[in-house]
Amino acid sequence: MNRPIFLFCAVFMVMALSNAIVPVLPHLSDELSFQTLIFSAYFFGAMIMTLPAGIASDRFGQPVFIRISLVLTLISGIFIITLTHPFTLLLWRFIEGIGAGIFISSALSWIGYQIDTLKNTGMFMASLNLGLLSGLIGAGWLAQFTGEILLGVFICTILTGIISGFGFVLKIPRLGRQKTIRSDELITETWSQILRQYPLWISVIILLGSTGYVQAVFPELSGYPVHEVSTVLAAMNFATIITSLITPYLKIEPVLLIRISALMIVPFIFSFLNAPVIVLGMGAVAGLIMVSQIGYLALAEERQGIAMGLYSTCSYAGMTLLPALGGYIISFSSFQTASAVIALGAIGTAVIIGKCSCKGFIIHEKTTSDT
Repeated sequence: MNRPIFLFCAVFMVMALSNAIVPVLPHLSDELSFQTLIFSAYFFGAMIMTLPAGIASDRFGQPVFIRISLVLTLISGIFIITLTHPFTLLLWRFIEGIGAGIFISSALSWIGYQIDTLKNTGMFMASLNLGLLSGLIGAGWLAQFTGEILLGVFICTILTGIISGFGFVLKIPRLGRQKTIRSDELITETWSQILRQYPLWISVIILLGSTGYVQAVFPELSGYPVHEVSTVLAAMNFATIITSLITPYLKIEPVLLIRISALMIVPFIFSFLNAPVIVLGMGAVAGLIMVSQIGYLALAEERQGIAMGLYSTCSYAGMTLLPALGGYIISFSSFQTASAVIALGAIGTAVIIGKCSCKGFIIHEKTTSDT
């Protein structure tokens, strides 16, 4: 197994385990607001760890953090199975998110230094969403036909253990600058990237967070049985897979593509409860957004650990904040009000994303690859 394929398999399992709990959320808590908290706890853990992990990947190399993340993911899966009280689930979903955040940043940092970054990014995001799809549909159908609510989580945990073993056997070379990087340099560069890329960071939070809002409230508000919920949400991830693979071949400027996608999301946010095909459209747009954002950063920034750490932090921030915000607004107002708030954010993103440009960025040539 070569290194890129290992990363594709690993992200598949990390994501499958993370999503295996989603279709059974209504069985784990009676309150929608608490269901969205369980959903969001994972993303909160990932959010707070992605940037530190990205910076540390530039400082110490990616392999050690890839391995640590897989161990944390495995441990959290074991405890999610054995400790199922809703408040306990919050803690272990949080730990699971920490493991995923470390993995995503370090893996994307490694991919960012490849010659064929855009192609590998498309494959990585496709594998990520295939894992989300498999976790959803597998866990939902297993729960429906066996009556064992967490059987899907159990199977994903076993498979994660196997891929973690490969991670310790396979030699993963460190990529990027090999000289020692001072802490003050990393802090300065991180702050510089935050300032010069702020429209992109906002787009990541709002646009990817809106997809999390759909996933978090759909199981309760749709009224579908658990296996149908898992099928619909899996179809959403399938659409993301398709567009993740197609996007590298589109000849559309990334910022323009993000703006178009932001406007496309707005009607979907109001209508995704009406028909499953709308959820499919939401997933398709998500693929366009993610690959164009990551591909842009891979060319625009030299420090890929920091860039991908910031990207992952913002994506998980969106998946943490928007589902929780939407669930809270629905609890005291209505679905339409919650959707209106999130839609306004998407429109705002379409307006400000044009401020993103490569002015002042370091555009570097890819000179390192691994097969």
